[in-house]
Amino acid sequence: MNKLKKIIHVLTISDAYILGMLFIYTVLCFIFWGKLETPALNLLSYFVISSAVIVFAIVSSKYKGGKVFTLVRRLYVIPIVFFIYSNIHLFIPLVNPHDYDNTLIAWDMAIFGVHPTEWIGQFATPILTEYLQFSYMMFYVLPFILGIEFTLRDSDDRFFEFARIVIFGFFFSYLLYFFMPAIGPRFTIHDFSMINTELPGLALTNFFRDLVNAGGGVMPDTVNPALIVNRDCMPSGHTMMTLITILIAFKFKSKYKWLVAVIGFSLIFSTIYLRYHYVVDVAAGIAFALLTLWLEPKIELLLRNLGFYKYD
Repeated sequence: MNKLKKIIHVLTISDAYILGMLFIYTVLCFIFWGKLETPALNLLSYFVISSAVIVFAIVSSKYKGGKVFTLVRRLYVIPIVFFIYSNIHLFIPLVNPHDYDNTLIAWDMAIFGVHPTEWIGQFATPILTEYLQFSYMMFYVLPFILGIEFTLRDSDDRFFEFARIVIFGFFFSYLLYFFMPAIGPRFTIHDFSMINTELPGLALTNFFRDLVNAGGGVMPDTVNPALIVNRDCMPSGHTMMTLITILIAFKFKSKYKWLVAVIGFSLIFSTIYLRYHYVVDVAAGIAFALLTLWLEPKIELLLRNLGFYKYD
């Protein structure tokens, strides 16, 4: 028990969130062992990453003043978040094998009387499409900008508060995908193969689209992309995390708060314009962003009372 307390004492709140998600994946791995393609490899990866997080926390606690350890500890969560995102899609179709696009479409129709992604198409221009596709690609860049700013300002309190809220928000959004898996209007309302023709951009739009598609599991030669693409539309994680980033930028008086706001709100609008999301997805993303900002400090306080570090 004393050893466990010592380990907990060197783990940050962000570490706790990471270990919590990997624990959930471990449980799901055992539950769906016979349905996963490589359950042993999945389980091994969760164990290795969990062990690495704990070992690194123990080692870095002994070298608190080291700039290398401080920098690495701020950056190592980035690939782990991507790993956890990629693995959630192994379990979504197993936990909830039903797509809810028809329900989301019906909700949009009940509210607006039209398909919003079709209606908004009348305002489309190549310049606007190019700008909004660029804005959409700034999803991971915006929080990174704030992270760099807080690091350069030597503001550990702000950096680690921002980091843990963002990490919690990402993981919260991943778990929410289990409840209403959906693929979005670009596959259901629209003809996915015609999007470059119907919604053309200028120089980089098609390239950016291919990157987004690849991130969702769809390659250019995919025969039936609707069967392959990730079921991660409801709620809109892009909306949820971008709004969190905007609000924190203003809360902490970031030098880039207005830049983050302009690009961020453009990004949120782009999720509908570019046919990635239904409007109800975006509304849910806004609601869960506000819930995250209310809920996370309460969970953080609980974990601190259990002995986890608030900051490094």
